[in-house]
Amino acid sequence: MLSLAQMEVKIMDQGYWLARKRSSVASARRATSSEARLIHYDLAGRYSVRAAAAKDEATCSEAQLAALIPRFYARVRHDSLIGPVFNDAVADWDSHLARLTAFWSSVMLTSGRYKGNPIAAHLRHLSVITPPMFDRWLALWAEVTGEFLPPAAAAAMQCKAAHIAESLKLALYFRVEPGARPQSGPAAAAS
Repeated sequence: MLSLAQMEVKIMDQGYWLARKRSSVASARRATSSEARLIHYDLAGRYSVRAAAAKDEATCSEAQLAALIPRFYARVRHDSLIGPVFNDAVADWDSHLARLTAFWSSVMLTSGRYKGNPIAAHLRHLSVITPPMFDRWLALWAEVTGEFLPPAAAAAMQCKAAHIAESLKLALYFRVEPGARPQSGPAAAAS
């Protein structure tokens, strides 16, 4: 399984090529000879093609999501650690799978189809959700996305899931003591 840093590097490939393109265009504009301008614009075009390819590799389709989500949650439902929590919490799996497909469509494709509040949904089950369950969910997610999607798309989805899991854990478990003051500077670094 790729680390979070490795996943972020794969996703940044598109940004890298776009930055190279912008740099080449800027160099072309500053060039003093037509030959130099031509070389830099040619490079910019090549970098643009690379950026588009990187984006396409890291993108999944609605059809892939519609097939992936039920496959993943079938595995979740049979997992000894997190399966019981999901099976107790979800009464209508067809509706839940449609909602989760809309969620991932919104996350990965910016479709805006999901209308909900994941934090509120998880807070309702706080008494039975433990931090290790997030790790198990992520491990299953990595397995299924890795089996089902092209590597760059799987890495992109795994990276997004890891960030979402971290946000959910912070929302569920992080609490500041009443009256506590945030520390900054050298004293905070030493503690």
